Amino acid sequence: MHWIPKNTVVKGSIKLYRKIRYRKGFGVHSPFVFNLITKVIDERSPYYRFYDIELERSKLLYHQEPITYPDRQNKYKLRTRTIAEIVRKEAISQKHGALLFRLANYFKSKYILQLGPTVGLSTLYLTSYDTGLKCIVLENIPQFARIAGELFGKQSRNPIDLRTGNYQELLPAALKEMPQVDFIFFNTLYEQHNNLILFEEAVKYVNPDTVFVFEGIRANSQMKSFWREACRHPAVTVTVDLYSLGIIFFNPKLHKRDYIVYF
Repeated sequence: MHWIPKNTVVKGSIKLYRKIRYRKGFGVHSPFVFNLITKVIDERSPYYRFYDIELERSKLLYHQEPITYPDRQNKYKLRTRTIAEIVRKEAISQKHGALLFRLANYFKSKYILQLGPTVGLSTLYLTSYDTGLKCIVLENIPQFARIAGELFGKQSRNPIDLRTGNYQELLPAALKEMPQVDFIFFNTLYEQHNNLILFEEAVKYVNPDTVFVFEGIRANSQMKSFWREACRHPAVTVTVDLYSLGIIFFNPKLHKRDYIVYF
């Protein structure tokens, strides 16, 4: 009688494999990717700015003001939540925010673009490593943009150019205005039907040092499909799948390869 493993055993084995694969850089022959894993992804040192940003998150979690906004999954419906609920369900996690900070800091990104700041905590993480940065932020929900704008006014170390509207309409102009594109964070999980269009528009402006980061690459079948398409793009060289986040690089000097790293 052949023993067939249960789904829980299979899932556990896959999870364990993901956890040990390239852990601490083991098995990675690319110096670029090895340094990325050991010095950025696996690095856990706190920075003083993390405390300030998380303090703002704590303050927002006390706000019980109701906000009515277009449902991100069904734009024809409205949803009402308190600011505290929006922060809990929509804002970037501290872990992901800290990684954005480390990535921007490691690559010394000066010209940053973000799609979907929600309440703005992710933008603070992206732009807090230094002063003198140029950051354009696009948000398609005006109610979220208002909350983010208030937060930027209190905590941002750099002027944030916050624009509200449709991403497909705003993105081309934003890209053209930047002297170069160093870093783009796509927090566009609910733009599943537009993600490939936005990605292909942004790819027109990349340089060898450009970094793209995507939130929620495995959140559903559409995002998984989008991630596979993005990884196959001819301009893409190295990709790093962190399961919940995806990182893409375009340096032609790097050998084309896809990495899966536990995070």
